Amino acid sequence: MKKYVVLFTACFLVGCPGPGDKLTPRFSAVVTAKDNHVYILSSMKAGDNIRFVQIYSESGDKLIKAIDNDVFFVEPGRCMPVFDYAFRPGKCYSVAYDIQTPEGSHLITAAFMVVSDERGNLRVNH
Repeated sequence: MKKYVVLFTACFLVGCPGPGDKLTPRFSAVVTAKDNHVYILSSMKAGDNIRFVQIYSESGDKLIKAIDNDVFFVEPGRCMPVFDYAFRPGKCYSVAYDIQTPEGSHLITAAFMVVSDERGNLRVNH
């Protein structure tokens, strides 16, 4: 009996997932490097708008930017904005774009490492 009381109390305090719990859908972005710049390619659709950008490095560097414009759309296959954030070789990064759509919202995310080849050119490893 005691173990059932503990189990009930734990579920009551923590809660259980149910139909009211909403997780924001996530979609992976394609990341590439060209001309020593890192490009995160857009997969946005007509009517989508960027509302928030977050870039984090494993060393604690970060960029967090809210987009106040009503419309901030990037055509599919074009580069998502990084607001002059400097990606450095030898570091791992995590990027997330909060996208507002007519149906709701979702995240476009990527995790990658920037490396430099023997000629000093940047490459992206996933």
